[in-house]
Amino acid sequence: MKRILIHHNSKRDSITVKQQMIELLEAQNRELVLENPDVIVVIGGDGTMLSAIRKYRDLKVPFVGIDTGTLGFLTTIMPDHLEKIFDVLDRKDYRIVTYPLLMVNTKTLSGEVYTDYAFNEILIKHVEPKLMEAKVYLNNTPFNYFTGDGLIISTPIGATGYAIWAGGAVIHSDIPVYQITPMTPNDNSVNRPMKSTMIVPDDTYVDIKIVKAHKRKVIVACDGNKLSNEYIEEIHVKVTPDFDIKVIRSDEFDYFDLFRRKIIDKNIRRVLE
Repeated sequence: MKRILIHHNSKRDSITVKQQMIELLEAQNRELVLENPDVIVVIGGDGTMLSAIRKYRDLKVPFVGIDTGTLGFLTTIMPDHLEKIFDVLDRKDYRIVTYPLLMVNTKTLSGEVYTDYAFNEILIKHVEPKLMEAKVYLNNTPFNYFTGDGLIISTPIGATGYAIWAGGAVIHSDIPVYQITPMTPNDNSVNRPMKSTMIVPDDTYVDIKIVKAHKRKVIVACDGNKLSNEYIEEIHVKVTPDFDIKVIRSDEFDYFDLFRRKIIDKNIRRVLE
């Protein structure tokens, strides 16, 4: 990999690491580019990686992360071991892992259709302090009349994001599934919304029809980016067959160890006696 594109956040640590990385790459006669790269080096945390994926996903080249963030679920190289970037570029002790994207199509009351993609999750929730009412269909079959704050539809890699804090399941990132997590379902003598996270095969498609869409405005957001300010009445979600995201991982990468350190222990060391 000779052509390198660097994407970074504005933190002081990230800018310092960027300068160090540029010096290392130039010393090895690597070409720093703004287009047509062989690989995209992302300096920051998971949020920076998400912004890079959103900006450059159409290039269909792998991403590698240098961790100057706080969570670091997607980053691979630590700032004090920048020289490992050459193992990545020369594909020595690293592998490329492929992750799916969720695609969402939304139709507004005016008939406009908006399409976007999510690496982590799609958020569907009401805007005003009212219940969202929606008819949920799985593979074109009626499944649930949902009432509550909303739904989070997340990929396995996104399960450790918004979904887990809303009571969603932990899903190993290698499993070909995604999940639907209800947010504050309103279950009473009238309503029977889904109350638990449902994990579905990755060839499942979800259709959501908003009830009283002209009165109860909902937002649809992909990885924190809202699709439209219009009133949305129909939502269609599936794993896109068009393209996926490639992330470079160390051969030493262990999902369970990473989950324990980042999510359970939060990098806090305790002595067990």
